[in-house]
Amino acid sequence: MRPVPASLFSLALLALAGAAPAAPGFRVETLAPGVHAAIRTDPPGLMVDANCLFIVNDEDVVVVDAPEASAELIEALKGITDKPVSHLVNTHWHDDHVIGNATWRKAWPDIRFVAHPSLSDYLPGTGARNRRAMIADAPEAAAQMKKQLDAGKNLAGKPISDEERASYASDIALVAHYMAVVPSTPDVLPDLPTAGDLVLQRGTRRIEIRRVGRGHTEADLVVWLPQERILASGDLVVWPVPLVGGDQSHVADWPGALDALLALKPALVVPGHGPVQRDLAYVRQLRDLFADITQQVRERRGRGLDLDAARKTIDLGDWHRRFAGTSPVRDALFRMYVAAPALVSAWNAATP
Repeated sequence: MRPVPASLFSLALLALAGAAPAAPGFRVETLAPGVHAAIRTDPPGLMVDANCLFIVNDEDVVVVDAPEASAELIEALKGITDKPVSHLVNTHWHDDHVIGNATWRKAWPDIRFVAHPSLSDYLPGTGARNRRAMIADAPEAAAQMKKQLDAGKNLAGKPISDEERASYASDIALVAHYMAVVPSTPDVLPDLPTAGDLVLQRGTRRIEIRRVGRGHTEADLVVWLPQERILASGDLVVWPVPLVGGDQSHVADWPGALDALLALKPALVVPGHGPVQRDLAYVRQLRDLFADITQQVRERRGRGLDLDAARKTIDLGDWHRRFAGTSPVRDALFRMYVAAPALVSAWNAATP
């Protein structure tokens, strides 16, 4: 789950005044011999927990990301293999990808955590402040969403659809799990920081931890299995709507990072959130979205417009339709995580 106000889901949740209780869920998909993806089964919503990847090698296991449901993920992994986990890669610094580190270390004390060096500054500073705010505010937000469910209304006060009802119930469950797990869980910082490429050769398997560029955060890393052509993208790729933060994301750099992923020609992409992508159409759609936003913002800045004036002229209508369709939930997600923050991020990066 994305559980802190400066991380994207919690900001949107609090802005829409909603969230509340039930248990986390995922399914394990075997993608190749020894490669298993734990994919979240929650419907799209404002709150999430992350996908996770198990790479079972000749003598050990390498894991990608440490979600809030790490205790349940460890039990699932133990049902697959009794080999020890030697390394865990955090693809970036948001809580739904790092908070489980302590749980994995308790299970395997010799585990090493691989992440971008910036996590060591972010987690004790900005990350800790954001987490405290979420812990303080999430119960009230959860109660408001439950109230709307009971009244048969959505957060805008209109009759709630079946899709919204399922989404709100999932958000409520994820907040409850967050409050049960996160407040008592300490941070575990990376002990194998990498700002560039790192190769873990585990027997016959080559595991590449790559820095293809920043997009979702400054700390973005991906994991590439060249023999299997499987990519774990972290939140550089998120379905059904990308997660953009005006203060933490880098929309102008995001297309370049996605081009680097496309150049690998992966057969399968395990996104930070959402189902396994079995072709590259959605990754291209994300790249083209961010490239268009960047171009429109630069053009407006070049004309001397300020941000408020630029907002009134930038047209994201076609993108909104492509990502949201007729879904009220995806409509809300696009408005929260793209239409507003992506313009701010691109604006901050643009030069007149």
